[in-house]
Amino acid sequence: MTKILRSTVAEIDPMLALEQIQPMNDVISNVEAPRRFNTELITGFAVGALLLAIIGIYAVVAFSVLAAYAGDCHPHGLGAPRIRIARLVLLSGARMALIGCTLGVLGLTRISRLVSSFLFAVSATDPLVYLGAVLTMMLLALLASALPAARAASA
Repeated sequence: MTKILRSTVAEIDPMLALEQIQPMNDVISNVEAPRRFNTELITGFAVGALLLAIIGIYAVVAFSVLAAYAGDCHPHGLGAPRIRIARLVLLSGARMALIGCTLGVLGLTRISRLVSSFLFAVSATDPLVYLGAVLTMMLLALLASALPAARAASA
């Protein structure tokens, strides 16, 4: 490929020098490499933060279930149905996640100008992005609360 290019250019202008011939994909890849690295790094930190949040919600819900239902005051002894206990624990986890999401969205709207300098092709105040983040967090919070809810209901 390089030989064909050199011979074609030499036919047009033999004095024209060709140096550093490389495919356009390589050129674009080299230019975009730092941005790609930054994106992957931020994605890694975001996934780590999400995991920490889910582990934190699980730990708080599990601890509160253990503290609330320890000893003689377990709701089964008071005649509470298992489904009601599980629903109560799930609602507790969802309430915590909703409070956290509300504070997060309020905080992000405060610093949206700063965040917008890091974003490409999306607005810092895009409601679909906010909705997607809140729904994802709520779903993961319910999943994190499911195991403590099942333990509380079966105890």
